[in-house]
Amino acid sequence: MDSDDGKEKGGVTAVRKGEEMKSLEKATADYEKAKEKMEASKARYEVDLKRFKAAEIAKTEAENLEIVKIIRAMDMSIPELEAFKKRMKNELPGRVEIQKLIKKQEIIMLQQYQIK
Repeated sequence: MDSDDGKEKGGVTAVRKGEEMKSLEKATADYEKAKEKMEASKARYEVDLKRFKAAEIAKTEAENLEIVKIIRAMDMSIPELEAFKKRMKNELPGRVEIQKLIKKQEIIMLQQYQIK
């Protein structure tokens, strides 16, 4: 073979090896850059996830406070409230939303009375 075309018989010339080294260096650099971006992205994700969870907790707490206000405005004793809950559950069995609200109210009331 001709030595001008960059190849030797039985192997790769120094020029070709240099190209392979550059290719390896580029691949390594690309790998490191992608790894850094991934780590930065992961860190941002973790921060966003913490922020989301904190917002979710705050939202739930605000909803619970609103439910407590509604229950307190009803001015019922605990037995009256339990009877009301049973009536609502029996009269409106298809109303899943109301049943969920009642369940939340029960939990909140239990928490409130356990704190006192």
